[in-house]
Amino acid sequence: MNELDVRTSMILAGVVFGVLYGAVAQATRFCVRRGITDLAEGRGAQTLSAWFAAVFVALPMTQWMLLDGHIATDSMVYFPASLSLWTTVLGAIVFAVGMVLTRGCPARLTVLAATGNLRAWFGLLVIGLSAYATFKGLFAETRVSWQASGAVQLPQSSLLLVGEHLAWGLIALVTVVLAVGAFRYGITRNLIGGLLVGTLVAGAWSTTAVLGADDFDPMAPMSYSFVAPIGEAMTYMQLASGLEPSFNVTMILGVLIGAFAMSLLRREFELQTFESATDHGRYFLGAVMMGVGGIFALGCTTGQSITGLATGSGWSVLVTGVIFVTGFYAHRVFVMPKEPVV
Repeated sequence: MNELDVRTSMILAGVVFGVLYGAVAQATRFCVRRGITDLAEGRGAQTLSAWFAAVFVALPMTQWMLLDGHIATDSMVYFPASLSLWTTVLGAIVFAVGMVLTRGCPARLTVLAATGNLRAWFGLLVIGLSAYATFKGLFAETRVSWQASGAVQLPQSSLLLVGEHLAWGLIALVTVVLAVGAFRYGITRNLIGGLLVGTLVAGAWSTTAVLGADDFDPMAPMSYSFVAPIGEAMTYMQLASGLEPSFNVTMILGVLIGAFAMSLLRREFELQTFESATDHGRYFLGAVMMGVGGIFALGCTTGQSITGLATGSGWSVLVTGVIFVTGFYAHRVFVMPKEPVV
């Protein structure tokens, strides 16, 4: 039997990790945005414990891989040589407002789309179009120019890896803090979902690092992110004859397959659509904001606030803080005075 080449292996890995994420996220209703909005409504942090649990697992495992040399930061988007501070912060703010308007981040919309939610499908199409127009399309030159203006340098290594002995102490301290947030409400569906998602994030880093370590055709390790990959998947669907699939493309496909299969198994597949033109317009605006904002912020509530945080990136810490604070207040301003969260 012939051994698979590195690119084929990465494509298959994308499918596998996508299916697993889709199944887990659908069954446990994993959603970082809901944790933020529940907190804004005074419901406590029980839903947010899913995010704590995901980072609780992903961070120490990823830091260990960095210390061991299993993965390296020089091939990750989370450690740019320099980047504009104002565009990154603005991108995170815009993304956060967008996710509140659409009632879901890109990862959650991908899962919902597979369960028959036509609102989510519309959101995904708009996110993909606006993200790739900003990333590689019509507005790419403007984006590059803006991101170079007032550029600053943050550490190009994990903030936790400040020395081998001190590093383990810092990792342990942060892990304990995350454990408190994750386990304070006991064994719940939120906790289980977060633990599984965190394991998948670290597992994707590790698996793709091994598969991509080819002397003749090396490929950078990959893990979960959704804004740019949704745009990449849409582009591949239209230009497949002239493009090669990638981990990102097949990961999005896998999430749809996994969530669809789980929704059928749990008898939760149901067609849903917009209730009004106002609802439709809000989704459109929010999706555009997530697509554009997510590119400037280098990721979303999964790509930055879980996958990026696990790497110890200073940019991920910044973006996560901005998204959480903005999402909290945006929900109070735009949603709570008008209608209950569904």
